[in-house]
Amino acid sequence: MGIFDFFKKTKKEPDNWKAEIQVLEKPDYTKIDIEKLEDYYNWTLNYGERKLNLDLNFETESTNKTELNQIIEFVKKIPELDIQNRNYIKSDFEQDVSMTSDYLNFYIDELDKSELGQIIDLKNRKKSRNNLLIEQLNLIRVGVYPQASYYATFDYSIYIDGEPCNQLLVVNINQDGTLDHITWES
Repeated sequence: MGIFDFFKKTKKEPDNWKAEIQVLEKPDYTKIDIEKLEDYYNWTLNYGERKLNLDLNFETESTNKTELNQIIEFVKKIPELDIQNRNYIKSDFEQDVSMTSDYLNFYIDELDKSELGQIIDLKNRKKSRNNLLIEQLNLIRVGVYPQASYYATFDYSIYIDGEPCNQLLVVNINQDGTLDHITWES
């Protein structure tokens, strides 16, 4: 332990960053004909207490059982990958140049006080507004792209008036779950 390590504060994890695995409803893969693929398949699934859109995107006209099984196994890991992605988001937020910070600052800059107050507790003095907003991120969509440069896209949004905002914090990961990049889309 270094001399200054004693004085470092330990940051408390936000409440919704706990490693609690949500239950994901299983999609029905029976409509996928591996010999004659469509380019797009989608489902709306129950994910914990929310809905999650899942889509598979193919660039080829056929696939094999092995690739389909890899996709199925990847989809089963979405709850675990969600937790991992939240750690990627947190790590990005802590960087000097951060897509996550830009994304969160958009809400702080664009929403008036009453709108922001509907999303976070403005009276909370224990956490910054950015930290309060990061706790409001919800996974709303996962897109799987087996033939793309990254394997999957996880779209996170903040709910306003009960609906996800069209501003998305997007985490792109590889098949093994490693981070490809984080971006902000609308």
